[in-house]
Amino acid sequence: MKRPAALTLLALAMMTIAGCREELPAKLKPGQSVTIEGAIEAGAECPMIATSDGRRFSLAGDLKSFTAGDRVCVRGRVAESSFCMSGEAVIAVTTIAPEGQCK
Repeated sequence: MKRPAALTLLALAMMTIAGCREELPAKLKPGQSVTIEGAIEAGAECPMIATSDGRRFSLAGDLKSFTAGDRVCVRGRVAESSFCMSGEAVIAVTTIAPEGQCK
């Protein structure tokens, strides 16, 4: 196997092992796709997710049976507008799963 192919396979394996632990940019933009792991918290208007590094985001959409205190992995898009007023941004949830099990 050539070196570039081996490095590509190594990178893919590391990403698979890491699950949905992708690095969030400091500033999120409306429409941007994100994957966030953390704990669901009660918010003033909407539920929120708190990450291990202290960032907080409002969540809009179906959280299935997950409630405050559950550790989850959320995939979604940064909303352009919302009535949710807490956190850095509002994430329109497209999928939610237990932490470490994003699909």
